Amino acid sequence: MIFDRKAKAMPDYYFRHLLDITPDDIKNMGAEAIAVDLDNTAVFFGSFRLEEGVREWTANMLRSGIKVIIVSNTLNSRAFILSKQMCNVGFIALSLKPSPRGIENASRRLGVPAEKIAMIGDKLSSDILAANRAGAIAVKVDNLRHYYEKENNIPKYAATAATVAAAAAVISVLK
Repeated sequence: MIFDRKAKAMPDYYFRHLLDITPDDIKNMGAEAIAVDLDNTAVFFGSFRLEEGVREWTANMLRSGIKVIIVSNTLNSRAFILSKQMCNVGFIALSLKPSPRGIENASRRLGVPAEKIAMIGDKLSSDILAANRAGAIAVKVDNLRHYYEKENNIPKYAATAATVAAAAAVISVLK
């Protein structure tokens, strides 16, 4: 049976964490740009604060000549706030993943063909499927909550309370 690449939700590459991906990894994939998902990839779901190290990771990619853009299903206002924390990179919010629309828009905005964009995300059903539908390079990372639960040997979903508390603290500061 032959599978249509645009219909599959299988990644081309897998890494445990966003920060595990190096500029050399991106270049070895044949990519010139990165489209980064937000929720549970670069930030905990709903948070307005980047995961520790993501700003430095982004700066390192940019210094290496790799273009970076956010492609997320989140709202414009949240994507704007997080894009400022990520070295003022551009963003495509309300991307409607698994539609390829967000990656296609990122391609036009960056001036890079979709085939040269590595879409990095945690969800097979949205991020990876959107990448495949757009003809981009699909890069899967573990969901942040699950990553920390595995790394710290804590029960599944235990990180949720901390995530909610952190999001509430950030929102109270923004008011």
